[in-house]
Amino acid sequence: MNTDLSKAEAASPIMTARNVDVFYGKKQAIDNVSLDIPENQITALIGPSGCGKSTFLRCFNRMNDTIEICKVTGDIQFAGQNIYDPKVDVVALRSRIGMVFQKANPFPKSIFDNVAYGPRIHGLSESKAHLEDIVITSLKRAGLYDEVSDRLDEPGTSLSGGQQQRLCIARAIAVDPQIILMDEPCSALDPIATAIIENLMDSMKEKYTIVIVTHSMQQAARVSQKTAFFHLGELVESGDTETIFTNPAKERTQNYISGRIG
Repeated sequence: MNTDLSKAEAASPIMTARNVDVFYGKKQAIDNVSLDIPENQITALIGPSGCGKSTFLRCFNRMNDTIEICKVTGDIQFAGQNIYDPKVDVVALRSRIGMVFQKANPFPKSIFDNVAYGPRIHGLSESKAHLEDIVITSLKRAGLYDEVSDRLDEPGTSLSGGQQQRLCIARAIAVDPQIILMDEPCSALDPIATAIIENLMDSMKEKYTIVIVTHSMQQAARVSQKTAFFHLGELVESGDTETIFTNPAKERTQNYISGRIG
């Protein structure tokens, strides 16, 4: 289990959620959730299907804004302001809080252009050479460069599933975010590709804060320092991963971990 307790206790939150409710029309999907996301750690959101963990994750970069009937209330603070303040530039917010989805979704472009896309639209590169440097650095950080260095002009869709997911991670980090949200990033991958992504996450937390939704308790135990357990739209319990898995405070958590609910 991946825990560094002295670091875990010292980490200050990079993001805080307070009293967050989410409604789809009249149906409440998230009920009064408050949670701190510590900087440079991996926080896992776990719970049975339909418990609200992905909905809650999507609050952090306002992806729920894209769903017309979805309403989010409460306070989510990042960089000293409520991200739901009307003055917040959502495009800029999403460059600082990147997202990797369950299914790899490379653009129908070359490997190079997939990674270069964000820096181009955000005006982050000063020259062609600088853009190339950003792309290569991002591919290296995503653990993909050695496998694709001689075919950067080939389509991103030509890669294997695990490589495509790492390409999407490279694309997310190319705009230099502070936080990376991952919504079940390994659920479509085989065990070998999953292990590569998990090792990658572990190395990435030195530079980025990661929040991962996973249906796999084993994955949460392997990769995260903090775990939050959701059930029926509520946050039942959160804390150090080791404590949540070995000595949870709540009976519902114990029942989920032991397989009695789920």
